[in-house]
Amino acid sequence: MAELHILGQLQCASNFEESTSLLCRYTFQTGPNWTIISGCPEGQTTSADPDHNKSNIWAHPIDIHYITKGIQGWPKLIVQVSCLDLLGRSWVVGYSCCSLPVAPGHHTLQVPCWEPVGTTLTERIRQYFLGGSHQLLQKDIINLGTDRFKLKTKSKGSVKLQIELILRNFTQFGVEYK
Repeated sequence: MAELHILGQLQCASNFEESTSLLCRYTFQTGPNWTIISGCPEGQTTSADPDHNKSNIWAHPIDIHYITKGIQGWPKLIVQVSCLDLLGRSWVVGYSCCSLPVAPGHHTLQVPCWEPVGTTLTERIRQYFLGGSHQLLQKDIINLGTDRFKLKTKSKGSVKLQIELILRNFTQFGVEYK
């Protein structure tokens, strides 16, 4: 069987408007032919306050090892960035999804995030005075994108991911990488 080993870290979040602590919940999603042999496909970083560059540095380690029978369903990373205020309240301030590169080696990815916004004046006034944000009820919209065109969204900051991809035995399945 072919093997994919993902090593690296969720480095930081940058250029988010929120001036409080941010944390990130993440999930690796794959197709049905992929099996995890070590590591955890989901997790959460610690919360971090922004520094002088408006970056929240997490340096959260990632170590996951898959085996597969083919490349269909190549892993995707789904992130959900949340804000944590001084009262301990938490709400989502950004969603994103990115496919991992298919070439082995070192990769640095900037994953741009977006957030749903209120469509009515009442929703925007409520959000302004009470805080928080609009949240998705169906998380499949993040990675499938089937109904995402119906959402009104705005761009947020980005999450930086540094990973090393190690591929083994993919040539047996006709996959060539250079």
